[in-house]
Amino acid sequence: MVLTLPIKLLLLYLLVLNLSSCSSMNNPVTYHTSFDFSKVKTYSFYPSDSKFFDSQSLSHAQRNRIEIAIEKSLNAQDFNYSDLVNADIIVTYHLVKGTRQDYQDYNKVVLFCPHCLKANTWQQDNDDWSIYPGGLIIDLVDPKRNRSVWRSIYPLDFKPKDNSTTQNEKTMEAVDVMLTQYPGN
Repeated sequence: MVLTLPIKLLLLYLLVLNLSSCSSMNNPVTYHTSFDFSKVKTYSFYPSDSKFFDSQSLSHAQRNRIEIAIEKSLNAQDFNYSDLVNADIIVTYHLVKGTRQDYQDYNKVVLFCPHCLKANTWQQDNDDWSIYPGGLIIDLVDPKRNRSVWRSIYPLDFKPKDNSTTQNEKTMEAVDVMLTQYPGN
């Protein structure tokens, strides 16, 4: 059987489409359905002297990398940075390093209840909800209740040979994938 050029191009297109769909991970997202996400226009981060910062030990470079990626992603979606007092949501994050206590401490700070995920007021967009080492967690916290109302996790998959540029790229990709699943997008 002889393959013509149009058939070869079609097969190549299907191969590329198949490979790209395998590489795009559908990361878990869970959120509180009673929170009105449509009213959110501004965001902020907790200051460096907050309980949030005490819940995990990250270098300034790691924090900057994550926060810059979050700012770029949210700004691209027409959210605006605000001071903490006037913010509609507070963005927090956690790098899972494999210790259960760190994860539990972080959950206490953002008042996230993993056992509550099955409750009527929580919606999960993916049934494969699990926490794994090397994952980046992003929470959106309701500043009125100081409680997480949205959470996503994505693997950063850092390698020992990754330089800061590669780590920045992986972080930005992860944050974009996570935050583009904001309810209403």
